[in-house]
Amino acid sequence: MEKTLKLKVVDVVKETSDAISIHFKQPFFRKIKYTPGQFLTLLVNVNGRVERRCYSLNSAPKVDKTISVTVKRIKDGKVSNFLFDNVKKGDKVQVLYPMGEFTITPDVEKKRHIVLFGAGSGITPLISILKSILHKEPQSIVSLFYGNRDVESIIFNQELTEYKNVFEDRLHLVHILESPGDFKDCYKGRVERTQVPEYLKKVPQWDTTEYFICGPSGMMIEAEEGLKAANVDEKAIHIERFSAPPPTSKEMKNAGAFLENREIRLLQKGKEHVFTVKANSNILEAALDEKISLPYVCMDGICGSCKAKVAQGEVFMRDGHVLSEQEVNDGIILPCICHPISNDVVVEYA
Repeated sequence: MEKTLKLKVVDVVKETSDAISIHFKQPFFRKIKYTPGQFLTLLVNVNGRVERRCYSLNSAPKVDKTISVTVKRIKDGKVSNFLFDNVKKGDKVQVLYPMGEFTITPDVEKKRHIVLFGAGSGITPLISILKSILHKEPQSIVSLFYGNRDVESIIFNQELTEYKNVFEDRLHLVHILESPGDFKDCYKGRVERTQVPEYLKKVPQWDTTEYFICGPSGMMIEAEEGLKAANVDEKAIHIERFSAPPPTSKEMKNAGAFLENREIRLLQKGKEHVFTVKANSNILEAALDEKISLPYVCMDGICGSCKAKVAQGEVFMRDGHVLSEQEVNDGIILPCICHPISNDVVVEYA
């Protein structure tokens, strides 16, 4: 049984024209424990149906009094638009406890350089990491490379400026804007792999450096490839994915068979369920439509909560998920991004 709790909204801050931060009151007796960079799952009732969405925490543990997330309005986004238009101070929102592996643990004894690459709302988990390191790891420094369309679209612009003023010697803030206008203290353009080695030359070079990347898929690819071009060890690069990327044309061609309806068997706690996964649906959605109670959170392959195993048959699973290569080799799947591509699929839940 999933553990949920209700949090009271104590403030809603409009960060930009299309982004708000929702601040929740920490429970008085049992404060929510989390680490910098994790996300909070909101259970939101939209038109009579409870929808789940994961939003990165922008607050920093033991730094901020409230626990807060940032929601960016997405075109046709059912939950983001509902929250943007309706959430208000005094509301109570049901949530799951914080999760996520895109995180860091501050250590007062450590001395390292934390380099952050972000764009748009990808700043959300990065600012949590930034604040935590600056406040809780006094021997370390932080560099943030942050891409946006223009000055008006910079989320946390004022807060970042204030942090730069307070931690002048320990925070290196580099804006990258497509349309900078009169804003001169920035690079013009986007985060591109060819420019990343040049960006890195603008900040201090330390022996111990870790890199964190979060933002739109294209930007994250550019930042990662740019770091590799700068001879950064891949083990030092950490990436947060908001969702699994859509299938490539090659994947679509190879997995064209999943465009057919397929009957599958699902084994869970000694029970067997037989049902049809419709074309263009996925295994988890089909199971939920059958009122089968299964564990899940994000529905996008980024949290790993719905792990299961393929005992028989063949399924297609998109790339860009959180499973390790070994787990995939062992037959572990994420049903939320899987489609049966044979007629004899059997899925087992532990």
